Amino acid sequence: MGIDSGMIDRNVELMTMAKVELIKGRVTSDLDSLSKILLDNYHNRFECEIDSTYAEDSICPPNDIVDDIIKQIQVDFKAATGEKIIPINYWGHIHEKGMSTNTHNHGLQTYVSSVVYVEVPKGSGSLVFLPRLNQYKNDAYKSIVAPERGVYYVFPGYIDHYVTRNMSDQFRISLSLNFRRDE
Repeated sequence: MGIDSGMIDRNVELMTMAKVELIKGRVTSDLDSLSKILLDNYHNRFECEIDSTYAEDSICPPNDIVDDIIKQIQVDFKAATGEKIIPINYWGHIHEKGMSTNTHNHGLQTYVSSVVYVEVPKGSGSLVFLPRLNQYKNDAYKSIVAPERGVYYVFPGYIDHYVTRNMSDQFRISLSLNFRRDE
């Protein structure tokens, strides 16, 4: 004797237990000039130790282009969430052929992080998010996003993520940013 779903009100509802949202947007800033600034500072690294997660990160000096990008992200974030965010720091990230970024997150002090894609040659890799919603299988909810020039993603700073290998002969260039919540 089966249950006839049309005959009995089972009073079932779908509930969300966990949800991770990303914001995808596009900047209108001068990416060619930003690319030059980042490339000019490519060897000005935060850390020289090759084993450090900061070894790939280049200092990006303060400039009007980054200020403009920050304002655009702040406006878009407030429109999407109703919340205000304040920048903590930012840096350049340049991958040569064969380079990738290991799994990492931006810590508990960072409310949200963002990456802005400045140069994205074909075959230069993807951004992979690994929200840890399954303690037995870390990649159960893996999400892969393909970078596009001028596109940014904003995501919770605690989310593990990595970047796949750049198989292009050209540099993949991005700007990474961390924000805190404006209390």
